[in-house]
Amino acid sequence: MADITNKRLPHPTDPWDTRFGFFWYNDEEIFHDSQADLNRKAKIMADAGINHVITFSSTHFRWSFRHYWPLLNETLSKVVHACHQHGIYVTEHHSSHLTFNPKNDDDEQYMDRVLHKRHSTRETWPQLRPDCDANPVIIDGVRLSELRQIDGRTGLPVFTGYRGHAMCFNNPFFRKAYFQYLESVYATGVDGIMTDDVQWFGIDWQKGSCTCTCPFCRQKFTEKTGYHLPEPDKWDTFFGDYNNPRFLAWIDFKLRSVEEFHQAVKDHYESLGLKLLRPNYVSGALNSNPSQYCLENLPALDWLFQESIFSSIIRYSWPGYALESQHRFAVGRRRNIPPMDMFYPDRWDSMRFCWALAQSWGALYLATPEGKDMSAQEKKLRDFEKLHANLLRQPQRLANIGIYDSRRNREMYGEIQTRTGPTLESWANALYLNNIVWDLFQTEELERLENYNLVVLPEIALLSENELNAFRTFVQNGGTLVWTSDTGSLLKPAQSRSVPALAKFWGLKDFELPKKPEDITEHTIGRGKLLLVSHEFGKSQLTMRYTADRWVEGQSSTPIQPITTVDREGMQAITALVNNHLPEGPAIKVENAPDGVLVTGFRVAQNGKIALHLVNTAGTLTPPEGTTEGTHEDPIPFPKFSETAPIICQIHRDSLPEAISAKARAHFITADSQPLPCRETETGLEIDIPTDLLHDYLLVEIG
Repeated sequence: MADITNKRLPHPTDPWDTRFGFFWYNDEEIFHDSQADLNRKAKIMADAGINHVITFSSTHFRWSFRHYWPLLNETLSKVVHACHQHGIYVTEHHSSHLTFNPKNDDDEQYMDRVLHKRHSTRETWPQLRPDCDANPVIIDGVRLSELRQIDGRTGLPVFTGYRGHAMCFNNPFFRKAYFQYLESVYATGVDGIMTDDVQWFGIDWQKGSCTCTCPFCRQKFTEKTGYHLPEPDKWDTFFGDYNNPRFLAWIDFKLRSVEEFHQAVKDHYESLGLKLLRPNYVSGALNSNPSQYCLENLPALDWLFQESIFSSIIRYSWPGYALESQHRFAVGRRRNIPPMDMFYPDRWDSMRFCWALAQSWGALYLATPEGKDMSAQEKKLRDFEKLHANLLRQPQRLANIGIYDSRRNREMYGEIQTRTGPTLESWANALYLNNIVWDLFQTEELERLENYNLVVLPEIALLSENELNAFRTFVQNGGTLVWTSDTGSLLKPAQSRSVPALAKFWGLKDFELPKKPEDITEHTIGRGKLLLVSHEFGKSQLTMRYTADRWVEGQSSTPIQPITTVDREGMQAITALVNNHLPEGPAIKVENAPDGVLVTGFRVAQNGKIALHLVNTAGTLTPPEGTTEGTHEDPIPFPKFSETAPIICQIHRDSLPEAISAKARAHFITADSQPLPCRETETGLEIDIPTDLLHDYLLVEIG
């Protein structure tokens, strides 16, 4: 290791005052850069406003590069030294256990494409390819093959979508070997550690390949639950049976195993006298989580963020990530840490668009252009953040509409992908794309019910008595509860709750859902309303994500499906229900906004002001004229709007601080601020925003 002693920086006092970036160390940094070169690169990032970097490398699959660990640590030590000279924190990030193990020509080409995209080649690493096939003793006489996750279907090592194997977190020899490696990483002076990919991997999760049935997992599962995992010839009848307590116990076991591994990482570095920073992420949480990725309950977490996946075309995929961002916001709120959104913009238009979306979602911004240097452009955005930090720190969403999210239901309900997920997506898109601000809240936040006038349960089948009682109290106190389809049909995993039992709970003669998709059954309970709707109510088929392979050379494309008439009809049904059952309207009411202008709003915790964010997404959900396909190269349109009637934003008095002045200013990324007309009304405050002021993004300060 280089003769450098790096002293860690003191812990940041305000996690919201963090501007993250990625510091890549690829072939150039590892084999060619001097300390002066790395210092220069760190200064460029510091000058752009970055004060915390997460490292990324062509050697991300660290176990495949095990012969080069001393060299990589030497480079990392130099990177840390360079960053610390400029007051930049460093969190080391690598895959904790994934490897390359090509089996055929396609796998070989995949590895080459990944390396090439990250400015590397296999020729640079002559030991890499032989190590893919090697099976050396790793620790205590145990060979590499004995550390791997085992596929329950086959009894063979799991083969992942990354064309290689994965190692088992319950294997004590893997833990011992990996923790020894982490000690060498800590010795470089890093301020944080991000052990990536702690999850159960496989290719075809629907057939049960996200597993580990190694001897250690089998023994531990039996010790924890009393059950035995089936042999491969019995796997198909075991997997996916959500009425089988053994299968449900196995899901829970995998989750607890992941949590325990993260706890073990924390315990290990604390045993060394270290207190390390822990950012972490997930690309998608509002799903069945087949790999049992853990984010919400990590034992150590200082920032959490979503990854808007590299191959997703952000121009067409942002509605899906807007929904995921709601989840990060909710988790960050209850854990009192900042949420963040990560993107891969590689042009000034896509960078502005991604950054604007993050601001409008109430999150920090993180991005990497994957090899390009866009520091000069990013500096403009970071300067804006610093100038208006008082409006962007610790935002509190202005919303009197809540949509409930239950992790327990996501994990233990077999229809999450086919029913709960699509229902949630339909409601989220209908409200968001029509400028009706809403808030996602979680089981740990049931006390937030008092903040809402209307709450939606998007087929939350698994509801405890405690949850039911909280929702009944909400309705009795005057709230409106939208009960979709099979919500409440499970008392516990694999234990049904009958329709007569639900009717009795609500004090009704029956609990029959409407037979027609467009109908609503309304019951008055106490001072509030219980609205029953069918599974098909408001259902749209709007695609949430579009991907085109970014690992291949040249331009790849994918068909784009514009919003259909069926989608719009579904959205209209949802927005009509909301408008009809919110007599005083939503917390923010938007009028005269051109199609594609989206408005979100937050109360600022530190100063009691209101911040509105306007983003120009017009034209982003349809491909360029003359084509039906989209690519990563399609520009963000940012069309100009003619000066017609101004956009009117009305903020309901119930969402306003007690004492707030009726004044507003518009803040632009690259122009001077200017005042906006703002007036008091009987219902609150009303702001006029001329449409010709909005090009890409607009921050409106109220108060």
